[in-house]
Amino acid sequence: MNIERFENIGDNCEFGFVKRAHGDEGGGLLRWVLSSPDALVRGLQNRFEGLYAFENLSPYWDNMVSDSQYGFVFHTEIFSKNLQWVEPEETRRDIYKNEKEKIDYLVGKFIRRLADPSVILVYKRNENLPHDVAEGLAHAIAPYGPARLLVVRHTDDPDLIGHIREEPSYLAGYLDRFAPYGHSDQFSPVWDSVLNEALAQPVPAL
Repeated sequence: MNIERFENIGDNCEFGFVKRAHGDEGGGLLRWVLSSPDALVRGLQNRFEGLYAFENLSPYWDNMVSDSQYGFVFHTEIFSKNLQWVEPEETRRDIYKNEKEKIDYLVGKFIRRLADPSVILVYKRNENLPHDVAEGLAHAIAPYGPARLLVVRHTDDPDLIGHIREEPSYLAGYLDRFAPYGHSDQFSPVWDSVLNEALAQPVPAL
């Protein structure tokens, strides 16, 4: 499977673990990030300007920070405990400098990927992404280039499980289940069927 064609854009790291299971450890801006549809649309509309600014970061979990400008939640080495920073500001800024450089690099890489017609952007949400929200996300992606959006949902319909269907502005894929949020690596094997069908779709012409 040509797993490198896929880019995880949310809402959590489940698809990041799917890629890992296929041997893909390539870095991606949103591969291990908590990314709500609203945060993603805001980021796209603003070309992620000001993402991961030091003053906008606050503790979210012991090894995670929330970016208040957009609402993304990132893994970090700026550790906290009980929502309080562990290290003094000077130490945090030293750690932050390296993380910010990586984020800036990944933003540029992500925007270039959006302009690649062979790239398929994968978004899932455990409560399923409504059609109108998926359409809004597709419209936010469209100005960047021809990369396609694949919105993955879960269903009990045996005729849909493991397949994709084409919506007006995105592809919809269907699984039997999503991994629990606390155990994102426990994903369904049906992912492979959905991805293979997506790869079989014609690549959009430039």
